[in-house]
Amino acid sequence: MARADGHKVETDATPGGTPEVFYPAFVDLTGRRCLVVGGGPVGTEKAEKLLDAGADVRLVSPQITPRLAALVAADAIGEFHPRGYETADLDGCLLVIAATADAGVNRQVWQDAEARTMLVNVVDVPPLCNFIVPSIMRHGELAIAVSTGGASPVVARTVRERIQAEIGPEWGELVALMRQTREGLKERFTTMPSRAAAVERLLESGIVDRLAAGDRQGALALMQEHLGTEVPA
Repeated sequence: MARADGHKVETDATPGGTPEVFYPAFVDLTGRRCLVVGGGPVGTEKAEKLLDAGADVRLVSPQITPRLAALVAADAIGEFHPRGYETADLDGCLLVIAATADAGVNRQVWQDAEARTMLVNVVDVPPLCNFIVPSIMRHGELAIAVSTGGASPVVARTVRERIQAEIGPEWGELVALMRQTREGLKERFTTMPSRAAAVERLLESGIVDRLAAGDRQGALALMQEHLGTEVPA
């Protein structure tokens, strides 16, 4: 099958197919209109995660789950259209996720989005995606994403779980502290190499262990010692 730009796409994940190489990025969706086509359990999960990221969600589906109905009732969903997909549903959207049980509808969403050079993800059909959603571990502002390029979400999840067993919430607390001292750090260490060296010394000081033990004051003392900055009250 050919895409809108004429590029041939293998619609079956055959061993001879060339795997896609995706560019990893974290996207700010705050206030951005994003379309979810499909109101089943998968569409529900996708809509909830978009909302968590601050997106303005447009939902299109003849039927929706009780969880989505509750979000619609609470005005958490920006727009809800209780009908089938129409091409005009893409208007004004940054990205679209197709999560219906109808392969024909999903393919139409992909074709329409590709024609508009939009970001599109047809759930569980990697050849019909120009972006994929990785398995993510979060501790506050710290986010670690794991992807297999769509080859095996189970493998990605397993790797994420192993990382999560090693990287605890103390790392998220450290990131929060670093954000609070960022400007002071830049004033004290005026070059990138000097800032990097200072932070590396801090990480070697045992600050993560102190945070893990609940010793916030001890952690702040180490920041003062190695960075020469204080966390604002």
